[in-house]
Amino acid sequence: MKKIRAAQLFALASLMTLAAAARAQDRPDQQQNRQIILRLHGSSTIGAALAPDLAKAFLQKMGADSVRQTDVSAGTETDIEGYFAADKQTKVIEIKAHGSSTGFKGLQEGQCDIAMSSRKIKGSEADSLAFLGDMTSSASEHVLGIDGVAVIVNAGNAAVSKLSFAALGDIFSGKITSWSEVSWNDAPVSIQARDENSGTHDTFKSIVLGKKELSKTALRYDSNLKLSEAVSADAHAIGYCSLPYVRGNKALAVSDSGAAVLPTLFTVATEDYPLSRRLYLYAPAHSENRWIEEFISFALEDKAGQLLVKKHNFVDLIVSAAAHRVNIAPGSTQNMERLGHYLAKVRGAKRLSANLRFKGETFELDNKALQDLKRIAAFLHENKTQEIMLAGFSDRSGEGQIGLGDSDADAERSCKQAEAVRNELAVHDVSVSELLCVGSEVPVASNMTQTGREKNRRVEVWIR
Repeated sequence: MKKIRAAQLFALASLMTLAAAARAQDRPDQQQNRQIILRLHGSSTIGAALAPDLAKAFLQKMGADSVRQTDVSAGTETDIEGYFAADKQTKVIEIKAHGSSTGFKGLQEGQCDIAMSSRKIKGSEADSLAFLGDMTSSASEHVLGIDGVAVIVNAGNAAVSKLSFAALGDIFSGKITSWSEVSWNDAPVSIQARDENSGTHDTFKSIVLGKKELSKTALRYDSNLKLSEAVSADAHAIGYCSLPYVRGNKALAVSDSGAAVLPTLFTVATEDYPLSRRLYLYAPAHSENRWIEEFISFALEDKAGQLLVKKHNFVDLIVSAAAHRVNIAPGSTQNMERLGHYLAKVRGAKRLSANLRFKGETFELDNKALQDLKRIAAFLHENKTQEIMLAGFSDRSGEGQIGLGDSDADAERSCKQAEAVRNELAVHDVSVSELLCVGSEVPVASNMTQTGREKNRRVEVWIR
């Protein structure tokens, strides 16, 4: 028996040696000339599939003779390896996707070069990374694309098609425990949620739950795919996931003090969908690693990385124009004359897919708007647009409740926002035909929260 056992071990060792030799022959000098050129850590929304494809395409653009993916841990840790025959060298892009917060920790500890995040960096995180520069500046914060956090139910749930943030908050906090409380059958609500490291969870929690705690009965998942599959398997389930992972489930229209909006490519692109969110790449503004800037530039190029963003069913930043019906929430109007003027002016016009927003309460464009300006200007020049209208919107002054705000002051602020965009477009040789000062009409989010007010402060671009 001992001789047989020894023979088996010898055979196994021989096979392992042959396999190792085959791998070495497949990629000569791999171990001696293997160089990790970039490390991307953070969001699983970005890192599970999009980032690996971006890395492959980037290495191919650099001239790699062959590119391969090695999964260190399926769905979360991946090495993308490009072999360059002329140099007999393998260049590697390391991807670790364990949640947005892990990307910022990686930057702080020097373990990664780029943080992938499905949410904006928190003030505490920016403070901890101050030694790398201002991480909220346009040199460090880059919007890769837009995603919608879709609220999903099982496809067999025919009764529920839309829910307010208030109802969602009550469901996910456990206050509502039966579907009968939202006009369906008398069955327990089965809550599916992402894990604590997830940027998807962080976005949902901050926008929908607020100070409420997630129900202790919620089942937690470390990936969008696992959550989506769980909802598909449970007739009474409700959950939330990144837009590409809706799959065979049913996405709900949601409302946050405005009209209920479904997550579509256009409503997510304009960020009118209340649970739209930006996907970010964060990196030091100045680094000795030249691959950082080259990779980010590649990822943001319309004819390069943005095509992959679109391929993965996220919303790319490429500007388009479409006919658009303005939805007005019942009871939200303060000034009918101002609203009517806006509706009359944009009737029959097309709206661009990029809204322009601002830094806090200032009239200074935020980092995404600065990125979008060049794209908008290029689109307008290429399409030889005859008429360009900018519609400015503000949040509501006062307490954010109807009747407590100053409608005229809101309109004045919306005018200044539209003027700020007009001035920026003028730098790109774009002449604006008309400014529409809509004030605080047509809110897309609640004026009772900071996030909602920031979404309501925006400028739309309409063309004929």
